[in-house]
Amino acid sequence: MKLLNKFFIGAAVVATAATMSSCTGDLDLVSSDPNTTTSGTFPQDPEKYLDLVFADIFFNFQSYGPGGDAIIHSFDGGMSTFQRAIFNMEEVPSDEANWIAEQDTNFGRMTFGIVDATNTGATAGYSRLMTNVALCVQFLQAVNNGDFHLDTPELQAKAADYCLQARALRNICYFYLLSCYGNVPYADETTLIGSTPAQLDRAEVYRRTVADLEDVVAQMKAANRPVVYGYLGVDAAEAYLVKLYLNAGVFCGQADWANACTHAKNIIDRHAGNGFQGSGLCMNYSQIFGQGNQKFTPGGGSPVQEILWAIPSCADKTTSWGNSTMMIDAFLGENDTYQVKLADYNTSDGWKCVTAREQFVRKFDWDDAECSTSADQRVRFWATSAHGFAIGNATFVQANWGKNGYLPVKFTNWVIDDFGNIDAEASGNAIPNQFTVDYPMVRLAEIYLSYAEAALQGGGDRALALKYVNYIRERAGIEPWSTADLTLETLQDERCRELYTECNRRTDLIRYGKWISGYTWNWKGGVANGTDFAANFNLYPLPSAVVTQAGYKQNPGY
Repeated sequence: MKLLNKFFIGAAVVATAATMSSCTGDLDLVSSDPNTTTSGTFPQDPEKYLDLVFADIFFNFQSYGPGGDAIIHSFDGGMSTFQRAIFNMEEVPSDEANWIAEQDTNFGRMTFGIVDATNTGATAGYSRLMTNVALCVQFLQAVNNGDFHLDTPELQAKAADYCLQARALRNICYFYLLSCYGNVPYADETTLIGSTPAQLDRAEVYRRTVADLEDVVAQMKAANRPVVYGYLGVDAAEAYLVKLYLNAGVFCGQADWANACTHAKNIIDRHAGNGFQGSGLCMNYSQIFGQGNQKFTPGGGSPVQEILWAIPSCADKTTSWGNSTMMIDAFLGENDTYQVKLADYNTSDGWKCVTAREQFVRKFDWDDAECSTSADQRVRFWATSAHGFAIGNATFVQANWGKNGYLPVKFTNWVIDDFGNIDAEASGNAIPNQFTVDYPMVRLAEIYLSYAEAALQGGGDRALALKYVNYIRERAGIEPWSTADLTLETLQDERCRELYTECNRRTDLIRYGKWISGYTWNWKGGVANGTDFAANFNLYPLPSAVVTQAGYKQNPGY
């Protein structure tokens, strides 16, 4: 039975992604050299092959496939990269972003939030998440079965650490599966080889995911091992517990604000003492999203580790059309009409694919009626009316770029210091396509805001919530709030301003009760001024091929 990235090469990838017979087994091939590396070679150098196979899991969170060959087929390979797949589902249909290219394609309907069971964006997301779940399960079973022949205490300790990380990654995937698809197949170390994982009720998947991640966090705390750059540790695992508990009311029908606060406070306390006002946050907002940001991750070398888990981007070693590559180039473009140049962001390529919806833009405090300048450092690199761009979204046609929304640029290819200064010399020359800027999947700033929300819901200390939110606001260069300023409504907008385009928005709006109705943005539902979504749009459909082959029950309304 072949490893996933050898097996997933046919048009039936989506259907096979749901079947453990194609996802688990003896790991008789690993992607590093599928022609020569088999399980029979593992005894020759157990540590080498343990490291290789484990690294392959993280590789599949970073890239779309080895050697430029996408592991998931039947649609654009770059679209199936983990971060980009999540971005497509969380951000593209929301008020924060869109995708003005490919409006005449099946995927293009995601911009309007109109998705059916054959939509390539929703299919890519499901396939990527289930593929990565399967890789984690496969690794765990291989360790448990003794396939690596780990015969020393040191190797066994390393494998135990790797297994905790693999379990954390599997649970991270289930967070997104719970949010996007609801009732999904559940696989863990006990899933029998050759079986089709049972489709479980959303609340049961939530229960199992939380229980397993709680155990992972407890064991990681007890082990207290240092985190190697590029991998993950207790901060990332516990951050996803916060995300799960914050959305408990949606996922299982019973809110759990107290546990959200408890785990958020654990993370916050571990980071106290460094960075902005001793908060653990980076000194400057923009440096989180520029070259050199890997130093702010666990194992990155800085005492400030705001980025709790990052997707590494190594321009000279791996290729990805997601992550920072997409977050820089997809948001940019230039021509003689508009006062913005690719060189302003230290790149030489721009795709002209993403703009902002007007309702999102107006959430920020602008200095003028035209929304052209602001003291808020979080819009520092935007292209606005000051650059000739229209704030409105008259059409989402790529040929009308410049007339269909601001460019909400967050990531750049610059090295930026604690004071916000660009170091052009250290940044090097502009390059296209692949960058050495890591993508933060979860940040300490999000944990501060999550504590605040859960506290306002009754799970924690409201005074502490205000202190935490003001770290965020003051770091952005805007006025701190008073007690009267902080409400659930104002906090929702602050979370939007701080975390925009970081793969949270759809989940947040659903939790707020503002996704289906109660809040409208341009082109929501395919209508220029926006309209409510159908009631079933809180979940994406399971891919039709999966439902047909595995016999799973489709989500309501699809």
